[in-house]
Amino acid sequence: MIGPIAGRIGRPGATILAAGLVLAGLLSAGQVVGGLLDARAEIAEARARLGHLQAAAGRPPPAAPLSGGDEAALLGAFRARLDALASGRALVIDGARVEADPGSPTLPRLHAQMRGTAEALHGLLAALEAGPPLVVVEAAEIGIARPADAVEERPTALRLDLTARGAVLPAADAPR
Repeated sequence: MIGPIAGRIGRPGATILAAGLVLAGLLSAGQVVGGLLDARAEIAEARARLGHLQAAAGRPPPAAPLSGGDEAALLGAFRARLDALASGRALVIDGARVEADPGSPTLPRLHAQMRGTAEALHGLLAALEAGPPLVVVEAAEIGIARPADAVEERPTALRLDLTARGAVLPAADAPR
């Protein structure tokens, strides 16, 4: 017994109809599988973003930059930071000054001149860039201030000309 549809369209028509239904089922299954693959890729991407966010949340917050309310306060903070780092090290701070930068009025240049041993100057530079408040060193020129003297047992004294950046922050009560 062929059935009512097969009786009307014949056996070849019923075969074609069955093949069309199977093909339609496969296409819809393909869309479902494609949708599942797309969802799987989106889940993997979301997990990767979550991993990055969790790693960022686990890191300590970045150190605040060296800043002041105006250039004089910034220079005072810079000099205080240098003096604090120089204590206990074999170095002398010869001077420090601030230079306005017309291109970046809130990020003036800070200059310092120092003399000391290689170890002392290296330690000061490492501490400037690592500890709070953060000082961004732009240039450091090192030269010999005084050669070593074996008779007097004096090490080589180096000269360091340092250029860094500081931040001038507006006062908390100033209008923006």
